[in-house]
Amino acid sequence: MSVRTRQRRLDGIDQIVLSLTARGLTTGEVAAHVADVYGASVSKDTISRITGKVVAEMTEWADRPLDRVYPVIFIDAIVVTIRDGQVTNRPISVAIGVTVNGERDILGLWAGDGGKGAKFWLGVPRACPRTVTASR
Repeated sequence: MSVRTRQRRLDGIDQIVLSLTARGLTTGEVAAHVADVYGASVSKDTISRITGKVVAEMTEWADRPLDRVYPVIFIDAIVVTIRDGQVTNRPISVAIGVTVNGERDILGLWAGDGGKGAKFWLGVPRACPRTVTASR
C-alpha cells in the first residue's frame, strides 16, 4: 500500500477493517494486524468510527418502509459462531419477502438465543420494533 502526500487514510482501509471485524477481531487486534501486515498505524478510535458507519447504515436499513403486502414470505435460520464476551453458536433467523413485482426483500434479521422454533417466532414481535406482518 502506498500513501500519497497529505493523504489521511490508506486506500481500502475501511474494507480491511470491516473484513477483520466481521471475522471477530477486536479493535486492538485489527490495529495490530494492520501494523504488522501494512506497516501503518491505525488507532482504535479510527477503527470504531469505520465500524460505526456500518451500524448507522444498518439502522437506516432497518427503519426503511416496508411494502404493505408480501405475497410470499420465506423464513429460515442459520447457526453462526458469535463472539459476545464468549464464543457461542447462535441461530440468525431471517425473513425474506417477495414483493408483488417478484423482487426479494429482506424483512428482518434476528439473533436468537438457541431456539429456532415457533416459541422463538412468537417472541419476535415483542423483542423487535418491527415485525414481518407490520407495515410502516
